[in-house]
Amino acid sequence: MLQVLRDFRVGRPQIVAGVMLLAFAAQALWVAASRRLSDLEYEYIASGMPHKAQAVSSITSPFTGFVAAVPVRALGLLRLIAPRSIQAALAIPRPWLLRLPFVIFGVWLGGALWWVARRLFDDYGGYTALALYCTSPALLMISSNIGPEIILAWSIFGLVYTAIGVAHTLYAPPKKWAPRTFILGLSIGFAVSTVSWCWTVVLLSLVYMLYLAPERRGRVLLVMLSASAIGVAIWAVFFWLSASSAAGQTFAKPHFSLALLRNLAFVFADGYLDINSYLLVAIFIVALTAYGSWARCRYFGNTAPLLTAFAAVLLFSFVPTLYIWTATLGLSFVFIFIGGIAADLLETSQGRWIATILGAAFLLRAVLGLIALGHWIGQNPALS
Repeated sequence: MLQVLRDFRVGRPQIVAGVMLLAFAAQALWVAASRRLSDLEYEYIASGMPHKAQAVSSITSPFTGFVAAVPVRALGLLRLIAPRSIQAALAIPRPWLLRLPFVIFGVWLGGALWWVARRLFDDYGGYTALALYCTSPALLMISSNIGPEIILAWSIFGLVYTAIGVAHTLYAPPKKWAPRTFILGLSIGFAVSTVSWCWTVVLLSLVYMLYLAPERRGRVLLVMLSASAIGVAIWAVFFWLSASSAAGQTFAKPHFSLALLRNLAFVFADGYLDINSYLLVAIFIVALTAYGSWARCRYFGNTAPLLTAFAAVLLFSFVPTLYIWTATLGLSFVFIFIGGIAADLLETSQGRWIATILGAAFLLRAVLGLIALGHWIGQNPALS
């Protein structure tokens, strides 16, 4: 085993996860390079660029605009120092290059998901969750598109599990949990800077912390207030840097609608054109059945992602004016839940059969996912 850092080693689990994430990145780059930029994507890029004082942008996601403008700003700086012979080539960036930051966020979320699932459920739980993630057409779509969904999925996932991690350390001396409080503040800041409605997820995270540390609720409130102060400061910075005007930053007003009920079936979102959505639904139903009928599966590590998946989708479905593909916000938590159930089932006497079935399902899911992505690309081919 190769020791890279003092507390981090690269062994077979890390190599397997790395290969899976490389496959995810390759798919995302393929899709990113094969589709024209939409008008909305151009608008996100423009919202992160300097504007005149009187300019007004309809984009109300400061962090998304900032990230979307990074490639344009970087290419602008590169043109200043590049030889004249390649300046013309840099003047019109390729679509995949403009979408590259969002591909990176997709890979980042996949790595975080594997790390959390492996810490909770060991290697096979981590492999299961990551295999579902890397064969997810929905996650690949939002990772290869300029928009807030992948950043929002990444920041919500980090916010929830950072809060859970902080709660577990509150019984230790303050020097142990203070650094994690700062990381929690960063998570809050990035989430709220992407969509202000994320303050509802902050409240959900607070509920988890109060549940996990019932004898340290004073510390919980202190930590959350401190982290929230850091988050507000980060939001203010991105709000100031963003081209979005104050007039466009309206507070979302929740209301009930039929879309709220339809979004409860968010696991179907992972099958674009209904090609492979039923495969994930079947796996999810099996996992849910095991969770409901087998007491061994009903513990916080499995319950929290299941509750969070539905809560995240429902919270953002209350405000349809945000125009976000809300179904994708719950998928990463569902993958964690299925990974946990799979890890429990693989330890039974039928573990070998279950592993074979899961392997076949992942292979079929990968093939059907590529077909789905090909259909999506075919609807909007790249410029020649």
